[in-house]
Order: sequence, then structure tokens, then C-alpha cells
Amino acid sequence: MEANITMAISEKVRLLGAGLYKNGIPDELTLTAIPTVSELDMVSAEDFDTTMLDKIFPSCIAEKVNFRELLEIDYYWLCRCLRILNYGPYHTTTRIFCKQCGGASGTGYQVNLETIPCKPLPEGFTNEIKIPRDSFIDFDGPVTLHLLTIQQQLNAYKDKAFQNSRGSTNREFARMCYMISEIGNRKNLTPVETKAFIEKYLSSADYMVLKSLVTDLADYGLRAGGTCVCPKCGNKEGQFIALVDDRFFRPSVDNLRKWRDSRSQRGDKDVSATAPADV
Repeated sequence: MEANITMAISEKVRLLGAGLYKNGIPDELTLTAIPTVSELDMVSAEDFDTTMLDKIFPSCIAEKVNFRELLEIDYYWLCRCLRILNYGPYHTTTRIFCKQCGGASGTGYQVNLETIPCKPLPEGFTNEIKIPRDSFIDFDGPVTLHLLTIQQQLNAYKDKAFQNSRGSTNREFARMCYMISEIGNRKNLTPVETKAFIEKYLSSADYMVLKSLVTDLADYGLRAGGTCVCPKCGNKEGQFIALVDDRFFRPSVDNLRKWRDSRSQRGDKDVSATAPADV
């Protein structure tokens, strides 16, 4: 008798930036199974994003688009959806943070990635974020910024113009300069020109104001972690960090077994929950 083999189903996922794309990327993408023997088995943190964009996404997303033109928030959103669709929502972390007892560290704690919230874009968002001139202390000019594509993020992190003498990149400053499309009524500046403008014309106080506003006004997409029960004191508001990296796609056998059991109990084909939850 032949075994009844059920393959991973496909799933439509609506992008967080639906309606913003003018480059042929549709509002929804169709996710399918990650290849059984995939590049992710041996990928390292250094080449994780390149592997996802150039090999994994093209093999398990039906639509043929330039994935490097995805908004950064959609890139991470799709990684999350693919992970849960293929491997379930359970993840092992080595640290739980708890305000009640200080948390716990150990060999591994099983957490649920579905508890990680996602902040969607507001209705009518056009990817043109305005900071008025009266936001600053000394600087007398507006600033306009936009959410990065994943390619722009990768470029920013590798841009040698933002490296110090030791070769490390000021990622926060690089991201900000890549996000700014207008500053002080000067438009179409390159990130390096934006860097030079900020260093020349913004006081240290206004630089602090700008950093804070950029962080607050562009804070959309997946959060860095979710909630769980603290294994040390039982507090139900414990927290964990789950960054989207090479380890994100390496569930343990126990993680997979728990996913199997939860699917059986719920009678679901999958528990991917690919609708963003508001925060």
C-alpha cells in the first residue's frame, strides 16, 4: 500500500506594502515549499540575505519579480511567512527576558513565532514621510524620507563611506542617509551627499532629534521578538528575541514535532497565520 504523502501547501500572502509598488510587484505573492535540500542548510549569517533573495525566494514564490525591490519590511515579512509555512511557528531561543524576575538563560526554550506582532502601514501611506522644519532646534528646513527596499538596506550596510577606521559601519547613520530623499529643500541627494550635509549643517542636538524622528516615523513591520511564559517565574509576559537570520530557518526536531502535534489537535493543514497583527 502506498503511503499518503501530503506536500506543503501553497499560500497567498498579502504584502505589507500592498499598493506602493510600481515595479511589477503584485499586492499578493504565492508562497510554496522550500526545496528539501536547500541552500539554507549551509548558509551563514554573512550570506543569508543574498541566498534568500537570489535562490530561496525564486524557488518557492510563484510570481517572478525582482525580489531585491521589495520593501525591507516586506522582505522580513515574507521570510517569516515562509518559515512558518514550511517549518511551523515554534522556535528555540536561549534567553527569555522578564521584567518580573530578570528572565532566564539556558540551553534552549521553545517559543512561538506567531506571538511576534507586526505593525502595518497606516491607511493611505504613500512612502513619503515628512518631518517639518519646526521639529528641530536650530536647523531651519524640512526633511523627507522613505522606507528602504531590501537592496537599499544591504547597500547601506556595505557602504564604505559610513565605515570607521576599524572597518565597521555606522549602520544607523547609513540607514538614515539612505532613507532621506530631501533635506533642507535639497532634493535628489545621494546618501553620501546627505551624510556630508548632515555633518556640515546639523548641530548635535538636531542630529539627535533627526535620529529619533526617523526611528519613530518609519517604525513599521515585524517587531524584534514576541511574548512567552517565563520559565523561571511563570510570568505570562516574558519576552524573547527572534531575529530573521540563518538560525531562524533551522528549527529543531522538537520544534517540528510540536508543530505536528498542534496541527493534529487543531485539524489544520498549516498554522502559518500570515495576516499581520496590529501592535
